[in-house]
Amino acid sequence: MNDLTFFNILSFFLIFFIGLPHGSFDGAVASLVGFRSKAKFLQFLLCYLILFAFVIVFWVYYPIIALLIFLIMTIAHFGLCDWANFKLKDNKYSICFTYGMTVIFGIIFFNENQSFQIFKYLTNDNIYFLRPYFFIPYILTLLSIFYFIYLSYYEVKLRIGVLEILFLLLIFYLFDPLLSFSIYFCFFHTYKHLKNLITNVYLHLSNKKFVIFSTLIFTTISWIGGLVVILILANNFDLYESILQVIFIGLAALTLPHMILVDFVYRRKYN
Repeated sequence: MNDLTFFNILSFFLIFFIGLPHGSFDGAVASLVGFRSKAKFLQFLLCYLILFAFVIVFWVYYPIIALLIFLIMTIAHFGLCDWANFKLKDNKYSICFTYGMTVIFGIIFFNENQSFQIFKYLTNDNIYFLRPYFFIPYILTLLSIFYFIYLSYYEVKLRIGVLEILFLLLIFYLFDPLLSFSIYFCFFHTYKHLKNLITNVYLHLSNKKFVIFSTLIFTTISWIGGLVVILILANNFDLYESILQVIFIGLAALTLPHMILVDFVYRRKYN
């Protein structure tokens, strides 16, 4: 309970009530990419739930491997979202890599002790043996930022990206890892994702009521399910650790189907 500070509570609130529900628009995304009939939409839901359950089970048995895979998926997903926001075809992988690495390893670099404590909570294991090797992604992140700045000299659109990356690094320096992550996740990633999605929903989907209805249902289910699991876990862990596990393992479980749908299906059609 000593770890449950005001800023941690604020971070959990932002992630749980703003960041997490942005995945609830996946019903709308599924409709956009072709799952419009009842049969196809139920097929989509079944696959989504199977992937969600698979990640949870995998995390229980292989927590450290699951955490590392989650970090890699998050780097890719955040990076692709930020790249799409520029509406550029060139230098896709450089832009994705720079943004993804800056967010994840920028937060860890400026808050290494707290970050590894969170990793320990999430894995219930000794994750510290990996710490000496983190200088490698730190160097790669720095080099990618320098290369991004170099690219911005030739591509005007990237110049605002340089300012954004520097601003994010300042946030990561000033705030703890949870608040840093919640600020980026809720006010940068979620905003960019929904801005693009809502535009395409308005242009390409006639059944707007379905979008609203499905989003409200998925959001409500995620909130209720998360609260129930927190209460169950609180019997064996303190409240802070229980909330951490629900939010981040839950995010990992949602990220896999969300990433497949958004980054490998939706972006091919609308980016």
